[in-house]
Amino acid sequence: MKPIVVFGTGPIARMVKFLFTHDSPDDVVAFAVDRTHLQGGSHLGLPVVAFEDMPDLYPPDTHRMFVAVGYRRVNTFRAERYRQAKEMGYELPSYVSTRASVWPDLEIGDNCLVMDDVVIHPFVSVGNDCFLWSACHIGHESVVGDHCFISSHAVVSGLATVESNCFLGSNATIRDSVTVARSCIVGAGAVISKDTQEGGVYAAPQSRLLPITSDRLPSL
Repeated sequence: MKPIVVFGTGPIARMVKFLFTHDSPDDVVAFAVDRTHLQGGSHLGLPVVAFEDMPDLYPPDTHRMFVAVGYRRVNTFRAERYRQAKEMGYELPSYVSTRASVWPDLEIGDNCLVMDDVVIHPFVSVGNDCFLWSACHIGHESVVGDHCFISSHAVVSGLATVESNCFLGSNATIRDSVTVARSCIVGAGAVISKDTQEGGVYAAPQSRLLPITSDRLPSL
């Protein structure tokens, strides 16, 4: 197995390095960032190199790459680096936690991250470059498009479609057979019960501050 260079040095990159190290047979040997963000020579004890220099330092015939950044600009930043890495000739492996609940028929693309306690039902298709955070649920016969980020405890019910470049916040719920159009943001706790509009932002009602302090609640 060719060793992996992780793009990014933020929290998600640190998580990815940990997961590949402790829950896969793969080795992470370096980090890469855009040259304009190259500040130090090492991170977590490994070299940090300019993304632009990757083909010379860690060529694609001997190394793979994992693009480990979040949902910045509705996942388009990660999608851009994913595309550039592919154009450089890199293979981009996916990570599926041994603690996730998945079935052998799962269709999943490359550069995907499937965390612990994720539940993916049979007959599901997950595209390229999708991050499924801990304990989210993807129901039977659902489709998740490319470059999506599904947060912890979000639920995509059966027969639903989440189109490319979407973000689902924690505890968001997508009803069965609903389509979330591309580039949508569904905020934490929001419930989507009908098809959305492309590029839409859907937020749950916000909590409000009551005119009483906690020590004066009679039931506590």
